[in-house]
Amino acid sequence: MFTEQNEKNSAFFHNTPLKKCPFCGEEPHVESCDRLIQIGCKKCNYSRSWHGLIQSDKITNVITTYSSKTKQPIEWYDKDAYVIAANEWNKRSNS
Repeated sequence: MFTEQNEKNSAFFHNTPLKKCPFCGEEPHVESCDRLIQIGCKKCNYSRSWHGLIQSDKITNVITTYSSKTKQPIEWYDKDAYVIAANEWNKRSNS
C-alpha cells in the first residue's frame, strides 16, 4: 500500500520523467526500497513493481551480498533499476 512519501521527483527520475496514470491521468506515486521499486496511482489503486537497486536476477560488477554458506555472490547493485522501471511505466500501447 502507498504511504505519503513519494519519490517521483527524486534525482532518479530527473532524466526519465514519469507519464501520468494510463487509466485516469493522475500523477504517479513512487515508493522504493533496496530490492523493490513500485510505481502506481493512488486514485485507481493501480500499480506495477520492478526489481530495485539490489537484485539477484541481474549480475553486474558490483556485488552487494554474499551467501553465508557458499560465500558466492547472490545479489548485485543495478544502477539502471530506476531507468528501467520508468521506461516500463511509460510504455503505452496507444503511443
